[in-house]
Amino acid sequence: INLGKQALVFVNTKRSSEKTAEEISKKIKSDNNDLAILSNSALNSLSRSTKQCERLAFCLKKGVAFHHAGLVAKQRELIEDNFRNGMIKIICATPTLAFGVDLPAFRAILKDLRRYGPRGMAYIPVLEYLQMAGRAGRPEYESFGEAIAIARDEADREEIYHRYINGEPEDIYSKLAV
Repeated sequence: INLGKQALVFVNTKRSSEKTAEEISKKIKSDNNDLAILSNSALNSLSRSTKQCERLAFCLKKGVAFHHAGLVAKQRELIEDNFRNGMIKIICATPTLAFGVDLPAFRAILKDLRRYGPRGMAYIPVLEYLQMAGRAGRPEYESFGEAIAIARDEADREEIYHRYINGEPEDIYSKLAV
């Protein structure tokens, strides 16, 4: 925010996207009338406000949002459009935002590189990591970008470096014929 740039924070669950956005919002000191109007729009985006609407409105007052599959189309559009126009500075999102949405993020922060699967918590595929990291520094918005992967400890840092920085992407197999 101090650099005048925007960031995407990728987390692994809807709940985590909301919680992370809320935590970031609490640390921002800002009173912007345009953000208050935006916040009010989110609060009234449904016929009856829900807890999620209230949580989103709270975050938007500080220029922060969360984005996941549990939002209605009107809320997602509001968030994406206002990130594009620079009103929203940070979006905390699940990996679904990394696919097919072109947003002007200078920095992509990958908070969770593990996801719960059939065998418990497992690292995400390299291609998915590259997709999320690739959201930073889109050529039409920035000359370069930064992708930051968060490690819990030194062993995790080594694993992330080995798996994602030096690792090879998985092979892609077409399912078109199926």
